Amino acid sequence: MYYVLSNEIANEKLDAELSGDVNLELGGDISFERGEVVSMLPIPKVIYTMNDDSRTGRMTDHLSLDEAYGLVFSSRLRELLFDLKIENIQYFDLDIVNPETKEVYNDYKIANVIGLVDCVDKKKSDLKYFASGNIKRIRKLILNESRIPRSAKIFRLSNDVTLPIVHDSVKKAIEASGISGCLFYNVEDYH
Repeated sequence: MYYVLSNEIANEKLDAELSGDVNLELGGDISFERGEVVSMLPIPKVIYTMNDDSRTGRMTDHLSLDEAYGLVFSSRLRELLFDLKIENIQYFDLDIVNPETKEVYNDYKIANVIGLVDCVDKKKSDLKYFASGNIKRIRKLILNESRIPRSAKIFRLSNDVTLPIVHDSVKKAIEASGISGCLFYNVEDYH
């Protein structure tokens, strides 16, 4: 069984909702959301500066940041994924700066999930597509799990690279560990 790892705020009452700007423009050649290895190294440290629209609260292990180029994981979440032997993620340095309090959060990294899997069951799913063939809108998403490699515990869909998919074992381990900020949707219920 597989789940969508959503980039939504998991607990709107407790969790920080951050808005801000980053210090550099990566350009079209570098992306942390395409499911591809970033080989143009080194990448300068990304500095995310919170703005007045940010709502402070609990800094979760999986943060939702606008303008941050991808998934943002704490050291706790990275260590758990390492312990689960998930090796298809590149991490890049990130500092989150609160200019109001002068606090700098440097426990986070941008996570580049590597691997695209072509496993959408197009006959059973209800999807709208862009002309490019990428998914524009999801009404109902069904995966053909026989097309997913057994080793794929976290990956991106080849038709919707912004949507990280995790195996049930990863979801259960995250929930059992008390990792915060992770919101999962059953693939069939995601739209």
